Amino acid sequence: MLRKKPVFILTLVLGLILPAVGAYAASGPTIKKCQDATGQWHYGDTAAEACAKSKITVLNEEGVTKKVIAAPPTAQEIKEREAQRETSEVEQQKAVEQAKKDTLLLSTYGVEDDIIYIRDRKIAQVETTVKASEETLKSLRAALTRMEAQAVDESKHDKKDEQTAKNIEQTRKQIARHEAVVADKRKEQEAIRNQYAEELQRYRELKKQQPAKSAPTSANKQ
Repeated sequence: MLRKKPVFILTLVLGLILPAVGAYAASGPTIKKCQDATGQWHYGDTAAEACAKSKITVLNEEGVTKKVIAAPPTAQEIKEREAQRETSEVEQQKAVEQAKKDTLLLSTYGVEDDIIYIRDRKIAQVETTVKASEETLKSLRAALTRMEAQAVDESKHDKKDEQTAKNIEQTRKQIARHEAVVADKRKEQEAIRNQYAEELQRYRELKKQQPAKSAPTSANKQ
């Protein structure tokens, strides 16, 4: 038993030393390597300072790569990332707004015909204003024709009347105003058509996405 003690002690010592040696070898001295903006290579502990804006490779004593430290982002990369983040936030906000619109659309109309009915009613309401302006335009244009004829007749007889000229100018302005009203109302009608065309298309898409209602079973019928 006494002869075995040295062997036991040696084994115990090795058991304590070897792990420490292995740990030291794993986390032992390292060398940093990098290439600066001018293309020059740097080695050693100061390499990280020399290549503050470059990728840094960390090597062990045997020259084996242990890890790579990525280069910090450039000002352009930071700007691009910020732009991407803002774009993503805008897209997310659009998605939220679209979901709200879809919910409102489905809750407002029960069937497609409801959309068509509301569209046609709004167009008809605008058409009423258009027709009224067009009737007024007919009267104004007829009056303008008479006044212009009167002005020509007065000029032939050397009897130019300032009031006639003023009436002609005023009537032309009224005609221009009503023509502008008609043009604006026609644009409004076109906008209504486009709006409800989009709503109708979206409504159909949403309805297709909804799960089909299952037919009632015989048990339910009873």
